[in-house]
Amino acid sequence: METQNRENDTYVSTEKLDRKWIDVNIPCSAACPAMTDIPGYIQAIKDGDYKAAYHINRKENILPGVLGRVCDRPCEPACRHGWDGLGDSVSICFLKRAAADYGMGPVNPEIKSNGKKVCVIGAGPAGLTAANDLALKGYQVTILEQFDQPGGMLRYGIPQFRLPYDVVAEDVKSITDLGVTIITNVRVEDVRDIEKLRKDYDAVILAGGCANPKQTRIPGIDSKGVYWGLDFLIAANREELDIPLERVVVIGGGFTAVDCTRMSYRLEAKNITLAYRRTKDDMYVGAHELEVMEAEGIDTLFLASPVSMISNDEGIVTGIQFIHNSINEDRSITPIEGSEFVVEADTVIFAVGQEADEKIVETETVELKHGFSIAGDFRNGSSTVIEAVADGRKVAREVHIKLSGIKGFQDTIHISEVKDTGRKRDYDFIPVQPMDTTPMRDRKIKNREVETGYSKEKSITEAKRCYLCHYNYQIDISRCIYCLACIDVMPVDCIKMAKDIEVTKDGNLNYVETKKWSEVEAITIDNDKCIRCGNCVRACPVDCISISKYKLETIEKK
Repeated sequence: METQNRENDTYVSTEKLDRKWIDVNIPCSAACPAMTDIPGYIQAIKDGDYKAAYHINRKENILPGVLGRVCDRPCEPACRHGWDGLGDSVSICFLKRAAADYGMGPVNPEIKSNGKKVCVIGAGPAGLTAANDLALKGYQVTILEQFDQPGGMLRYGIPQFRLPYDVVAEDVKSITDLGVTIITNVRVEDVRDIEKLRKDYDAVILAGGCANPKQTRIPGIDSKGVYWGLDFLIAANREELDIPLERVVVIGGGFTAVDCTRMSYRLEAKNITLAYRRTKDDMYVGAHELEVMEAEGIDTLFLASPVSMISNDEGIVTGIQFIHNSINEDRSITPIEGSEFVVEADTVIFAVGQEADEKIVETETVELKHGFSIAGDFRNGSSTVIEAVADGRKVAREVHIKLSGIKGFQDTIHISEVKDTGRKRDYDFIPVQPMDTTPMRDRKIKNREVETGYSKEKSITEAKRCYLCHYNYQIDISRCIYCLACIDVMPVDCIKMAKDIEVTKDGNLNYVETKKWSEVEAITIDNDKCIRCGNCVRACPVDCISISKYKLETIEKK
């Protein structure tokens, strides 16, 4: 292990095997595009330190208040607590929100100006993240935003019942507090505008997002009463939608589609149907979003594709003709001949995805060496908020490398010795804590937030469920006397007698479990099954079991 002393009990490692340990043994962090220190902030909540929990989040995913509400939660399916036989995953996203609800405060870093200026086009999550990270490196950052408020689709594309405006504003303020300037109502039209900006700034980052709907060629799509999903949400959020809704059909399988159905519910639509060409399991939203939507009485129609709009003599939509689909073994779709049917509707909303503005798509050919780069959805296509945050950080690092002359960035693993994790066996039997919500009778109040957040008590209870996978239990074979005291007290089958031990080049530990004393070569701890309760440490008579805490940090390579 390549390590150097950091403090009395902490080491910094650049060894690839230690980096791999984090990816393998902290699956929630590995699944997060921003590599958030999830066990770190959950443990802080368990200890009642919400400020520490907020700052851990703020450092790595920039927008804790926002992401605590609208993250698509790639971490939760990866959570060990949700593995077979172990119960339900920890409510990681809800705990992130609790960190922001109870711990938000000024960041107040010491920033030394480097005298260089960067312009970011677009105040969505990718642009905000890039601006945040560059400001912390000493750059004077200006964001140009086409709308009258920053946040991009966070502000205009997500309804307030999921993400209140003041939450977006608070997360944005934490970025402007770093010295970032946001100029609103400024639209960059084309490459010529970007060329002008490049003369005034050391670097320009285009993070304009994907605000234009993907075009769909269906007969009658220009009928009155047919909307594009994002246009519908923006108009509703800006109080510009004054049409009466009766029978609404929303077509799509992502977050925008679900949001459109729930917004229609709040706009007093009498009947609402979500239609998707694939199955429920194929939708691009989590089970949680579907449960909330269905609780609000919204119908679903799966394996159906729109064929044409039906309209009256005045060109007003009156229904949609669909065709049933079948799913093939390769997951492709085949329309079922002769299965057409009609669904009545006076409002049809196509929420089938967004794409970048064609006028400036040609900017993708501009190279970074010319002081220009592209971040977020504009480069990668429509994605999630956390993916946009991760890409904004990636581009900010690329810009910093180019402008500062550093060699790059390097992952380092901080390893510290601890005596106890504070986790108890009893925590395994705590059920997942439900999120408190607004009663159904009040759901039609358009901008009232549905999920009202955890209480402090409930957040601490949920945090106790976390296995704290950033702790590594190890047995020093040279000191072990094979007394089996650790095996006697283990609450789960996590300590093994092993033979035929092999450590591969990539750091994997392979062994064969044995029950015969004559074959035992070592006693080993299986991190996949260990619940970090510490029983083994307390039972060992020769103090041969150690606990190390692992934390990932990224530093500049000079």
